[in-house]
Amino acid sequence: MNTAPKISLAKTLETYKPTPLVAYCLVTLSCFLWGLATVVGRGIYEEIPPFGLSFWRWLLAALVLLPLVWVDLPRKLPLIKANIKLIALLGFFQVGASAILLVALNYTTAINASLINAAQPVMTIIPAWILTREKITFGQGIGIILGLVGVVIMVSQGNLDILKSLEFNGGDIFAIMAVLGWTIYATLIHRVPSELGLTTTLFLVYLAGTIGLVPFYIVEHTFIRPVPLSWLTVGVVALLGIVVAAIAVSIWTASVRSIGPNRAAIFLNVIPVFGVSMAIIFLGEQLFTFHLIGAAFIGTGMALVIFMARKKLSKKRE
Repeated sequence: MNTAPKISLAKTLETYKPTPLVAYCLVTLSCFLWGLATVVGRGIYEEIPPFGLSFWRWLLAALVLLPLVWVDLPRKLPLIKANIKLIALLGFFQVGASAILLVALNYTTAINASLINAAQPVMTIIPAWILTREKITFGQGIGIILGLVGVVIMVSQGNLDILKSLEFNGGDIFAIMAVLGWTIYATLIHRVPSELGLTTTLFLVYLAGTIGLVPFYIVEHTFIRPVPLSWLTVGVVALLGIVVAAIAVSIWTASVRSIGPNRAAIFLNVIPVFGVSMAIIFLGEQLFTFHLIGAAFIGTGMALVIFMARKKLSKKRE
């Protein structure tokens, strides 16, 4: 009798499609939570090591989803086996990118990481072209270049001498690697059969990624520092594992069903707005001119990419 509500809830989550108005509210909430995650990661980097935090965060996210999917797992086993390599790859890029971002936040500011993350919609075009061979228009190409220029301005702090000597902040480089990982994940996730279902897919991706983190967690725990057992650790893991990983990703994906990926992608622009604002308010970080210049280039690049994508879509419909 106890399994009936779970089965019903699981089926609802697998097929949930909010109204457009609700979807816009949900994607905004998702972006706020992702911006919050960056600020939290920066705020506790001295207290909790990155791979340990990542391991427990994604393990908790998988455990939260497990009661919603375990009944259907045996029935979906053949489909899971047929797509096991893709699932493992998705886990590597999604969970791995999140872990790399936490490493980045040990060396760079939450403002830098948030603004670099703003280049994700632009950078998604590149792996999408490599993996799907979808043509890039001239306008999209210009948008990509502008977005990359913005990232370069960010990581070089607008200093040509840093560019010449290649003395970049290592944290910024890690942040770029994290964004690249997420862009590849966003490109590959569409290859997962819809029959597998949203909740089941996320559970398997989180589980695969968590397993992949085990060697890094062991090395970090043994030779660097263990995860401290404290109320701070419990609170941060719960926030990042349940609220951000399990809830934010689920409501974002469900909302994309309603308003489409192109409209949803526009809302990624507000992540750095939330992230920068919270970093200034709660962490006391400073906003410099090179941040604004880099953000302007990234924002212009994103606008071009989104505009050209819409124009291309409207031509196809005609």
